Amino acid sequence: MPSGNIYLIPVPIGNLGDITLRALELLKKAELIACEDTRVTAFLLQQYKIPVPKLISFHKFNEKQREEYFFEYLQTGKDLMIVSDAGSPAISDPAEHIVKEAIAKGIKVFALPGASAILPALSVSGFSTRQFQFVGFLPQQPISRRENLEQIAEYPYTTVIYEAPHRIWKLLNELYAVCGNRKICICREISKLHEEHIHTTLEEINKNPSLTIKGEFCLILDGQKLKGEEEKEQEELNEDDLINYINSALDLGLKTKDIRDMVCLKSSLSLKDAYQLVISVKKERGK
Repeated sequence: MPSGNIYLIPVPIGNLGDITLRALELLKKAELIACEDTRVTAFLLQQYKIPVPKLISFHKFNEKQREEYFFEYLQTGKDLMIVSDAGSPAISDPAEHIVKEAIAKGIKVFALPGASAILPALSVSGFSTRQFQFVGFLPQQPISRRENLEQIAEYPYTTVIYEAPHRIWKLLNELYAVCGNRKICICREISKLHEEHIHTTLEEINKNPSLTIKGEFCLILDGQKLKGEEEKEQEELNEDDLINYINSALDLGLKTKDIRDMVCLKSSLSLKDAYQLVISVKKERGK
């Protein structure tokens, strides 16, 4: 018996009207759906008046453990539908590994076109879309994160980055420190009622923070220098500049650890020395 197929089905990231007719048809005939959160998917299906089939959680914490069961299911000849809570599976969401394994096993995988934050954000950014890179969510491990930031700084074309609201200021601060003053389009709540696009620069947004910290963010960073700016390496800040920077970061409510990391990026200080400088500034402010 031939194995079933895997279908990666995008679901709306906000407006329910963004789902495709083909996606609805596949969900209607599904006997098993792998989904990040069964409650979210059940609610979604109910909105489209689709009977809820068997739902199995499939997220970053259990992805590999679930695969054996899913491949056994596919061997019965039945198709497996995979959805995320919002957007396209395997794009900064679970499914990347199972797709790789399915290809190795000769199992067919089909990805439906549909809702995603990447293309709408690119389209409204006003930056070149001829060539771009998508980096998704940056790693949180300091060394890997710094390597990613440096790679973004060197990339000559548009960069697309995802970020969660509670980490957005840290990322904007890091991008300014590593990339210098670039144009940026900050997209928030794409396709939802309070959708917002902020066209600004890294310098302006860091000096005059004016973001509504709610919803997922998609940042589109220009890969080109601003007109009229000369190509030059970012100068290392002296101690007075670093102290001013730390005070500004504290005013923004950034955490000590995040400020320490940024001081390291802006100077030649070690993590230990940068931490001590931040602590000394905090103590001075508390007097």
